[in-house]
Amino acid sequence: MDVQFFCRFARPLSVVFCLLSSLPGVAALSVVSPDGRLTLDFATDAQGMRWALARDGKLLVRPSRLGVRFAQSNQQGKGLGDLAEMKVRDVRRKSSDTTWTTALSRRGTVRDRYNEMSVELEEAEARAVRVGLGQTTVERSPRRLNLVFRAYDEGVAFRYVFPEQVAFAGFELTDELTEWRFSEGVSAWTTTYATERDGQEQPFVKGPLANVDPARFVGMPVLVETGGATLALCEAALNNWAGLYFRAAGDGSATLRASLSKLPWSPAATPDVAVIAATPAQSPWRVALVGDDEIDLLRKNDLIATLNPPPDPALDFSFVKPGASTWDWWVESNNSLSTDLTLKLIDFAAEMGWPYHTIDGGWYGFARRPNHGPNVPLAPRRDFDLAKVVAHAKAKGVGVWVWIHWMQIDAVGLEETFARLEKWGVVGVKTDFLERQDQEMVNWCTRVCRVAAQHRIMVNFHGSFKSTGAERTWPNMITREAIHGNEMNLFRKSVTPAHCATLPFTRFLLGPADFTPGSFANVFSKDFVPQAKKGHRYGDETDRCPHWAEEMGTRAHAIAQCIQFDSPLMTLCDWPERYRGAAGIEALRALPAVWRDTRPLEGRCGEYYAVVRETHGGRFYYAATTVSARRLALTLDFLGAGDWTMSVFADDPARTPADAKAIACTARTVRKGETVRFDLCDEGGVVAIFTRR
Repeated sequence: MDVQFFCRFARPLSVVFCLLSSLPGVAALSVVSPDGRLTLDFATDAQGMRWALARDGKLLVRPSRLGVRFAQSNQQGKGLGDLAEMKVRDVRRKSSDTTWTTALSRRGTVRDRYNEMSVELEEAEARAVRVGLGQTTVERSPRRLNLVFRAYDEGVAFRYVFPEQVAFAGFELTDELTEWRFSEGVSAWTTTYATERDGQEQPFVKGPLANVDPARFVGMPVLVETGGATLALCEAALNNWAGLYFRAAGDGSATLRASLSKLPWSPAATPDVAVIAATPAQSPWRVALVGDDEIDLLRKNDLIATLNPPPDPALDFSFVKPGASTWDWWVESNNSLSTDLTLKLIDFAAEMGWPYHTIDGGWYGFARRPNHGPNVPLAPRRDFDLAKVVAHAKAKGVGVWVWIHWMQIDAVGLEETFARLEKWGVVGVKTDFLERQDQEMVNWCTRVCRVAAQHRIMVNFHGSFKSTGAERTWPNMITREAIHGNEMNLFRKSVTPAHCATLPFTRFLLGPADFTPGSFANVFSKDFVPQAKKGHRYGDETDRCPHWAEEMGTRAHAIAQCIQFDSPLMTLCDWPERYRGAAGIEALRALPAVWRDTRPLEGRCGEYYAVVRETHGGRFYYAATTVSARRLALTLDFLGAGDWTMSVFADDPARTPADAKAIACTARTVRKGETVRFDLCDEGGVVAIFTRR
């Protein structure tokens, strides 16, 4: 079949489709994107089910296996390895072209246009099943499976659907057989983990896809350049299912295989099961975004949220408000957490026009050091006056977020936890250390979002799995981590400008992430020393740590990331002592956290990125960051007619090369159609804010 697929893409598609469809025992079907550029093919015969993807007639994904594998249980047919021998019962097609709107994203209006092909399949032959204590063998009706394929202009998506059926009331799924096969020699940006129990916070690296260690779990997205296009592999609509990793084939080929996160081991459970479900059921979408290049993908990633269902109309999410937040952890890891310090941070948030303050670990229990567990009460520690803090914040127009370990929430109970938070006047919870994406944890997160919404509480998942677009379904799930973020500056030299230059094209391609940008303790990477190596130890009980954390890159680089990175809760990492009165701070005043429109302009993963964003209030922000010095030109064709004030916060060519904190702050009048140029230093950046005069 591989040869037949290759022949198909080597000729006009219509001719080869007829040839392939006429082959004995082969059912070959296609769905094409609305613009006609992407073609997804599906075929099934005695050798199994396969799919392939082409763009403008060029093969991107070679014929790749499809299927699922069940546990070897009596109820599902002993010896059943996968649904390989399938025949097509029916094919249903439809097209859709709608829009949906949001005030909590990178773009206010999103188009949802696709062509869909739903293939209804059933086993070619009925299988024998042994049932009952006597192990009686009976003949069972063939089981049915649907494969739903969608082709968008932005990419393709498919999912497995298990319809309700007498012969197949439920199942225990151990894995998928889904593959993504690419041509030899392709390179990819990947992030990998040693085990499937991981908070998904490793950096992305580029290398030959065939060289990825098959023992590692490959995270999302995977960025692949092939066939004159760039693909991003990811998943969407992760609901009541196990999260997906990729695994390298390990045979020298550029092939990725699906790996579903397994349920926690239990004596009562079948080993190695990933999903337990009753029919009807459906998997998440397996998604391939397709662009001309890496920057083009950033114009198309709304597809991930689009593939998620809209919010439950029975729930009221009007309480969800985006905005920036002060934070108490990054500088001293809560070593100085106190009521008085928290009041000062709230005052600064109000001063800056930031609507939130986040209290991290150590506010509950019995010590400043974070503690948790069923024996630790979920109540403010005796020397921390949460009631005073919340009352003061409310008077200042600031909402209070609190950190809680997920096990603490689970021990107290979801309903009781969020009832307490609502009673205390807390507006959001930052829950941490989930470090799993098995079906149980996925469902726990869904329950958290629902119960939190009922109590008008927002949620920030830390130490959690990657974004799959759930922010559309749960607007109160306002951000999440799953990113190698600024906190790592405390412990290692890994959050380099080069690493930061990968993030818009990788982790932020999936959705919002709580990177916690914005330090004003700026140093070049050659001068950077992690805080832990300067005498600070996490969890010290000292009153003040003499060695505050720093960030690599220039001051303008740090400010630009606060504009480039997506997080409706934009947590700023540094403290008032370093912000107040500092050069460049005005760029962060009343900092927007969501956007009416986002226009990626240029960039390259790991090198640089430039973007223009429009606020819901009609201002425009231009933000660019780079690893190596470069000159960037910006044509002001996005402005409306009339005069605009352009406020610029940029590297100072005269001072910045010797001092990463140096920044030039200027302003002048500009008009639509002008071209302005900016000179960025090594590890530098620029922000330009356009306000109508």
